[in-house]
Amino acid sequence: MADIDIVHVPYRGAGQSVTDLLAGQVQMIFETTAILLPQIEAGKLRALAVATQARSPLLPGVPTTAESGYPKLLASFWSGLLAPAGTPPAIVEKLNAAVNEILKSKEAQAGLARLGAEAKIGSSRDFAAFIATEAPRWATIANATGIKVD
Repeated sequence: MADIDIVHVPYRGAGQSVTDLLAGQVQMIFETTAILLPQIEAGKLRALAVATQARSPLLPGVPTTAESGYPKLLASFWSGLLAPAGTPPAIVEKLNAAVNEILKSKEAQAGLARLGAEAKIGSSRDFAAFIATEAPRWATIANATGIKVD
């Protein structure tokens, strides 16, 4: 989107990428706020932007990518609970209800907030619809940029 050429350096996890950034082996990384926040707060790293629709409550002084001139550059972290195909619907709904109940708790919400995250409570159909919109979006990005699975 910025029409720049960036060399992808594959890492097996965030730890080594942060270490290499701090050591000057790489010039930048894309990583979650929760991973980078301690280094940002210590003044060892500078956050340039968050790739979410709104500013992070953990980094209120850091602009969004949209505010930085790239409104289509959105890449928030998400995760979810999945079950094997063919799992009986009654089991899926029972698991979904239990997880939603946990996510509504003050403890879970406080824990997520410490990570700069929030729960998206909904049905298994809601999550399936979300995945159905995310998959083609990321496929388009991968095709346009030539991203390959390492």
